[in-house]
Amino acid sequence: MLNAINNAQKTLFGRLLLIFLATAASILIVLSLSLKMATKDGESRRSKFATLFGNHAAYIVNDIGIPPNIQRAESITETSKIQIMISGPKLLWKSSKEITDPDNIKKHKAHHQHTNHPDMAFAMGRNKNQHFFIIKKQNHTFYLTGLRPFVREDGYLWAWAALLLCGFILYLSYRAVNWLIEPLKQIKQGAQRIEKGELSYRINCTRNDEIGQITNAVNSMATELEKMLEAKRQLLLAISHELRTPLTRAKVGIEFIDNQKIKQSLHEDLAELDHLINELLEAERLNEKHNALHISSININTLIKTIKDETPDPKKLIRTQLSNSAITINGDPLRLTLLIKNLIGNGLKYGNDKPLDISCTERKSILSIKFEDQGDGIDDVHLAHITEPFYRADNARQRQTGGYGLGLYLCKLIAEAHDGQLNITSTLKKGTRITVTLPL
Repeated sequence: MLNAINNAQKTLFGRLLLIFLATAASILIVLSLSLKMATKDGESRRSKFATLFGNHAAYIVNDIGIPPNIQRAESITETSKIQIMISGPKLLWKSSKEITDPDNIKKHKAHHQHTNHPDMAFAMGRNKNQHFFIIKKQNHTFYLTGLRPFVREDGYLWAWAALLLCGFILYLSYRAVNWLIEPLKQIKQGAQRIEKGELSYRINCTRNDEIGQITNAVNSMATELEKMLEAKRQLLLAISHELRTPLTRAKVGIEFIDNQKIKQSLHEDLAELDHLINELLEAERLNEKHNALHISSININTLIKTIKDETPDPKKLIRTQLSNSAITINGDPLRLTLLIKNLIGNGLKYGNDKPLDISCTERKSILSIKFEDQGDGIDDVHLAHITEPFYRADNARQRQTGGYGLGLYLCKLIAEAHDGQLNITSTLKKGTRITVTLPL
């Protein structure tokens, strides 16, 4: 119960429900106390009704008389809703066959003397759904049933009516507030979808109140973000494409340079620039919503071994732990090759000339490829942003190694394009682990 209350307090609708329940309980308590105080005059309502119907039952018994006048008893039952049973010496009379025998009646209140009728003893009893006033006078016992419904109707009907009315009011209030803040659910869902990159999604709302204004503001924000990102994307594509022509001319031009040292340096610079443009274009292709991957069946162990053998590694720093059984995945061979090459390159660049461990495991239809270096690690401040485009955790190191902050960003896009994930954990002075998980 406490867990349910704690969980309810964590949501807006749960809090509203608790407030409504507390309000309804307070209303019932106030009504109950006010009615109790209004009728409080030294004797409770139940006691008053017991006295009233005790007197009425006593009058009926006196009217029937001792010895009992059966004709009079029949007349009383015909003119009222009361059923009577009389037991005594050699006598057992019932006004209805539905009345049970005296032995089947269980007394739940013992006999007591009535102040107005000292010659009679009163008790209460019941059998299943029948309730009895039991009056003993001399050597006869009278059982009267049909009086209790009047007491129940008068004593409890108002309480049930108040409870139902409060419940109905509570329901109407909850529905009204729920309708009032219903757009908040839509705003939450819309914000989550926009956060995931669905910038074209718009929240549908026809309200003109404050919540409607918030909805319109969120839609406007999504529109502006979509325009900004589209402008950025078009700019990158335009720059990348426009650079192709002067880059090609520069490659042709340096062939006429006689100085081999300068010529080699320019070749390296142009190759680096060409690599940067290719990464920009590939990143934008993967960002396209309807971009199609060229899917084929790939033996991931074979792919990793091939890339390892093709990677220049004179110090033999790449160590692999691959299973003997073939692990096959459906993916784009060129892009998965680019992903693995980039991560191996990163591990060798920042591994401080220590071994890079690559392992590949399969569990519950999920493929995990881990790349663990033994470098300086990445500070937590940079870890959350390291996969963002052009983000540099260490500008000096990036310039030295030739990086531009696109490698990990591109790897993340490739993993997500295959419905997978790229996770990075790092410990300073111990190294970094990059894990790529892909569904098989």
